[in-house]
Amino acid sequence: MRRRLIAAGLAGLLTINAVPTPLFAADLGMPLKAPPIVAPPPEDVMPIIIGFAVLAAIGTCIALCPQQSCNSPPC
Repeated sequence: MRRRLIAAGLAGLLTINAVPTPLFAADLGMPLKAPPIVAPPPEDVMPIIIGFAVLAAIGTCIALCPQQSCNSPPC
């Protein structure tokens, strides 16, 4: 009796696991391959260029300005 119950339970588990999941209509229209990889759209680089120009101007001013020295008090 016990073996019959175990066999019936295992047969039930096997049928549950062996039955494939149903395919929905939306899944049938899906492509089998992944879409092609495209390059991302170019970013707006103007703020980066302006920021670099401002930092370069400040760095040049600090490097070339003769009035700046470590021993002078702030204005």
